[in-house]
Amino acid sequence: MTKAGDRILNSAKQALAFAEGAKDHGCVVHIPEEIDVRRIRKQLDMSQKAFAEYFGVNLRTVQDWEQGRRVPSGPSRNFLLVIDKEPEAVRRVLTRAHPEMS
Repeated sequence: MTKAGDRILNSAKQALAFAEGAKDHGCVVHIPEEIDVRRIRKQLDMSQKAFAEYFGVNLRTVQDWEQGRRVPSGPSRNFLLVIDKEPEAVRRVLTRAHPEMS
């Protein structure tokens, strides 16, 4: 069988195993426990208010994260990590979803 055929067969087996309730061991994403929100915001040259409004986060939440009063939850850490590593991708998605933001 060709390499492509092997990959297709392997993918079909993984899909069947997943449908039957087996755990997927294909990909594990490690999100850091701590995210420096202030550094991300400053790197984007945004005020706390602008950052909060642009990314749909409560201003008080951004302030609490930066002051260490609160820690971003798992989904928030994921979003912040994407903002940090691929800010232009986030901007493209947000401006497509909300044209008034551009």
